[in-house]
Amino acid sequence: MLERASYRVERINELIRRELTLLLRTATKDPRLSGVVITDVLASRDLSSARVFYTVTKEDRAVVEPLLGKASGFFRSCLSKTLELRYTPALRFIFDPAPNTGARIEQLLSKL
Repeated sequence: MLERASYRVERINELIRRELTLLLRTATKDPRLSGVVITDVLASRDLSSARVFYTVTKEDRAVVEPLLGKASGFFRSCLSKTLELRYTPALRFIFDPAPNTGARIEQLLSKL
């Protein structure tokens, strides 16, 4: 049985997603990160870690993945300044293939 996250964790997930999207647009100076779209954030119940799901629109995934891994400390630092939490969760970036799969399915269906 899947356990539903509490309202507080859901709210923090949305705040982290919104702030990371804003940071990717304004605070990052690397143009290779401009095509990154945050699709979802799932924080643990104790808020010690958060899985950040992303997809890439412009750049190659192999280029973006190590950049996000290296920048996770920078993002965590910026989040700690904007979010009013006692502890800022450690961020782990995970590629989300779902948006790309949906677009591919629509493309195949349009050919039929």
